[in-house]
Amino acid sequence: MKDQFAFAIHLSFNGNCRQAFNYYKTCFGGELTVQTLADMPHCSGMSQEMCKAVVWATLENQYFKLVGTDLTDDGNIVSGNNVSILIACASFTERTRLIGKLIGRNCCSMENNSPLVNIIDMYRINWILSVN
Repeated sequence: MKDQFAFAIHLSFNGNCRQAFNYYKTCFGGELTVQTLADMPHCSGMSQEMCKAVVWATLENQYFKLVGTDLTDDGNIVSGNNVSILIACASFTERTRLIGKLIGRNCCSMENNSPLVNIIDMYRINWILSVN
């Protein structure tokens, strides 16, 4: 049986993810869920401003799934690197296979057990591959 995967569009923001997703909800409708750092158990000790940062926002409607965050690796979000295609892979094996195809070479060993892996393909498209 082949592994299955699904994809969504992933957007990165510099602190205005909630505002953007509320706007997109007024445009497209759908169900919006937002999780902030304040919702996480390790938020104590962080600044009040940091606790407002969106860890994960999801807007789903009959046409698409849009996900986003305020949390980025380097916090240097600009037009061009703020949109990624998020693929939810069924297994680490499937994720490794897709990484090999996207970067154009075999990945003999992807020992990365992180749930999310960011890659950029030869056309400079940002991909986030996750394993549930």
